[in-house]
Amino acid sequence: MKIERILFPTDFSIYSEKAREYALYLGEKLGASMYILHVIEPLDYPDIDEEIKEFYRELEMQMERKIEDEKRIFEQRGFHVQASIVIGPRWRVINTFAKEKSIDLIVMGSHGLKTETGQIAIGTTSHKVIFSSPCPVLVVRYEEAKQ
Repeated sequence: MKIERILFPTDFSIYSEKAREYALYLGEKLGASMYILHVIEPLDYPDIDEEIKEFYRELEMQMERKIEDEKRIFEQRGFHVQASIVIGPRWRVINTFAKEKSIDLIVMGSHGLKTETGQIAIGTTSHKVIFSSPCPVLVVRYEEAKQ
């Protein structure tokens, strides 16, 4: 088994930042090609009007700036990296992207199983990716420092 292509899906959160460190470390150790993916979840709205289309255009421009910053972090560590932004259901887009690019490993962050109110959250993006991915998935959990 050889891991040659690593996918790092990011939502630009602190959870993704933690996963990024694992992706960078593994990529360096394995000499892997790196792919960064940000997925914009579409609104479930029956009639898309001009205002919503404009919202998505602006959101995509903001995300393009963020993904360029993310790409620079990888390039500063010596990686040639491909970065993409796709609109669609997150877990499906991540798995489709992984299949199309023949990804060997997905490294992603997780918000955990509990919501901010302490309730169990079933059906998170990372869990959906794990159970339907065409390749192994490393889910990195973020833990806040205990005081």
